[in-house]
This record gives sequence, C-alpha cells and structure tokens, in this order.
Amino acid sequence: MVMDKELRILMLEDTPTDAELAEYELRKAGITFTALRVETREAFVRALDEFKPDIILSDYNLPDFNGLDALEIVQREHEEIPVVMVTGALTDVAAVELIHAGAKDYVLKDRLARLAPAVQRALSVEQVDRARKAAEKALRESLTRYTAVTESANDAIICLRPDGAIDLWNKMAQQMFGYSAEEAIGQQLHLLITPERFRTQAEEGMRLFIQNGTGAVLGRTLEILALHRDGTEFPVELSISAMNLGGAWHATGIIRDITERRQVEEERRVNAEKLGQSLAQTIDAVAAMVEARDPYTAGHQRRVAELSCAIAAEMGFSAEQIHGLRLAATIHDLGKIHIPAEILSKPGRLSPIEFELIKGHPQAGYDIIKDVQFPWPIAQMVLQHHERMDGSGYPQGLKAEQILPEARILAVADVVEAMVSHRPYRPGLGLEAALDEITSKRGVIYDAAVVECCVKLFREKKFVLDAGVVSG
Repeated sequence: MVMDKELRILMLEDTPTDAELAEYELRKAGITFTALRVETREAFVRALDEFKPDIILSDYNLPDFNGLDALEIVQREHEEIPVVMVTGALTDVAAVELIHAGAKDYVLKDRLARLAPAVQRALSVEQVDRARKAAEKALRESLTRYTAVTESANDAIICLRPDGAIDLWNKMAQQMFGYSAEEAIGQQLHLLITPERFRTQAEEGMRLFIQNGTGAVLGRTLEILALHRDGTEFPVELSISAMNLGGAWHATGIIRDITERRQVEEERRVNAEKLGQSLAQTIDAVAAMVEARDPYTAGHQRRVAELSCAIAAEMGFSAEQIHGLRLAATIHDLGKIHIPAEILSKPGRLSPIEFELIKGHPQAGYDIIKDVQFPWPIAQMVLQHHERMDGSGYPQGLKAEQILPEARILAVADVVEAMVSHRPYRPGLGLEAALDEITSKRGVIYDAAVVECCVKLFREKKFVLDAGVVSG
C-alpha cells in the first residue's frame, strides 16, 4: 500500500546505518517520506513538537534512554502518534511490556522486510480511529443544534371565545401566520389558518367543541399543516386546552412552527445514517487489518460472523439483534492487533507467556471499542466470546446467564470455524470433528440451545461456511 501523502517519520536511533536500512525498506515498499533521526532524550522531545511526525520508529536501547521511556513520553504528551519499535533481539517479556506500554507493533532489525507493513498497519489504525472520532463529533454537533432549536422555540398563543372566534393573538402568532392582531381577532381560527382542504373537518371539530367541550384535539398534541397569509403551508405542533366558564367553553391553543425541527430531524437522520456507515466501514477496515497480520486465519472473522448470524436467525433473534451480532463477530478478534505477528503465525507450541498474551485479546479488543456508542453491547460481546458456561473461560470467568446470549453464539461459531479451518500448526480437523466437539460439551462448556441450532444448520439445512444455507 502506498501512502496518500508524504509521511514525516521520526527515527529514534543511535546507529546511522540501521536508520539507513530502515529507510531503504520503506522506500522499497513505495512509501514517500521525510525522516529525521535523533538519539537523545532532549532531541526526541524537541522533535515531537517541532518536526510533528506522523509516526515514530524507535530503537529499544539507546545511550541516553530506552524505548520504554520514549513510549512513556509519547503516551503522555502525543498519544495520537503511533510508535513502532525497531530493535535487535527482544525477549518475550520485553515484547509484551512494549505492547502494553503503547507500542503499535515491533520489528526486529534482522527482519526489516516486516517494517513497511507494520508502518502501514499502524497508520491505518490511527486513520480509522480519527475517522470514527470525527463522525461521532459530527453527530454530537448535530444533536446540539437540534437541542438548541427545541429549547429556544417561541410559540404562538391563541385564545378562542365560546363561539369559536379568536380572542387573543400574540406577537408570535402574528409572525407565524402573517396576520396582525387587529386582523385576526374576531375571526374563526379554522378559516384563518387551516388549509382549505381540511376546513370541513376543522369546522366539525369546532362545532362539537362549542356544543360540549369535546373534540379530537383536546388534551393532545398534534402535528398538522397550517396556512400562512401568503398561502404557504407549513407544519405546526398544536396543543389545545379547554375551560368551562359560566357554562360556555373557552379554549387556548399553543402552536409551534416545527419547520426547523423537521429539518433538524432529517439532518439528524442523515448524520446518524452516515455515522452508521462510518462505523460499519471502520469495523470492516479493522477486521481486514487484524486478518492481514495473520494470513492463516484470513476470513476467520467473516466466517464466524456468517455462522453466528445463521445460528441467531435459527434461534429467532430479531433482525436488529442479528445486525449487532454481525458487527461484533466481524471484529471479535480485534484485540489481536496488540499481539506481535510472529506469535499469531507461530507454527509450534506457544510458550506460557505467549499464550497469556493471546488470552489478553478479548480484553484488548474491549478496551479499544468500549467508548464507541453502539446501539448494541458490541464491546461486551467481544469481551465475552471466550467465556464458557461452566466458568472455565476468560477473561472474567463468567458462567451461564452471566454471559450475553450473543457471546454464547460467538463462542460456538468461533470454535467450529477454527476447527474446520487450517492453521499453521495443524490441518483443518473437519466439520464432523467440530460438531462432535460442541455436541460432547454442550450444556457444560457451550450453551445447549446454541449447539442444537448450530448442529441443525449443518446436518439438516446443509449450511456451508462461505456459501450459506443450501436449499433443499
């Protein structure tokens, strides 16, 4: 991927030849950039303010300070700038420490071919995050405008005599309908402000009101069309209250022009739709980045989403619930962007430290999206997709009903897809092995109802991953 603009890359590196090799790899990948190399704490802090880098490539060990110190400075003062560590040999413990400290990735100096993809991923994640924040800000600003219009609205206040003639016509009524008080007082309200095609209905309502104080609009707030003096029709909100004085009914009408409110509501609807599209695109982009780091599980999240939604439909979930589940399933492994690519694609057995890092991905994914205001508990679904019915799962050790129904579906779909698909350390185990796994442990590890629907999909409805349900 070639970047759209020339990047500003700050290199914290005390060996010029190492910096030159890194620059060579980036240019070879088609990345256009300006680089500034520094090697002291003072120069690094000054460059953050003056050079204003788009990304930082930092060595781990330097004469003046180390990569962890640099990360601390960035996280404290410039957390929007992604940091990729470029270093020599690194222990598993040190790698975990760097990721936890805020590094987006790390690349070993003897594997610089990974540098360009790591830089592109780090910048892509930052761009997606900025787009999400911008969309959320736009929606908040729209809601603020809507609130301001509503709270500052001025109402027309009109009073009627027992015979239905206008008795009071305030200044806002004059402004709203175009008639002065002198012109309006004594006139029949329905003849003055009601569009001609509605006047028969309005006249009948007024007749019933004059007779016994009843009518369709009393005690209710209605949205109707009103008529301006110049013939323009516009929407208003109408509320009428009645009072019996000396055996005769009097009425007070409060009328609010809601033209601006309708416009704001439409603007809000459009902004909400745009935000929804932005969030969906963000989710797709993040899912693609997660999968790009681990070629062996390419498409895993998409297939899990496909199977999860099919199970949810079989269980009678609403279309809205299924949509939320699809979004959660599409990014359920989002937290793996914090795990070094070498661990994700490691062909052999994981070390205890590596496995603990892998187990942290539900919490990491939750932390990334917990503040995004979805209509569904997507962050909780991501957090809980490795929980188990008997409490043996992670990260919270939840049991049974403590686990969201959607997360229980995700857990089954995740296991089935993982067993069916190939992995670097084993070939795919096949569908029957996957179904035997969930069947043998239903009600203990996996939700029994979810397992039943999953098995039914494959064995009776001939569901096929990537192909959906085959008819017949």
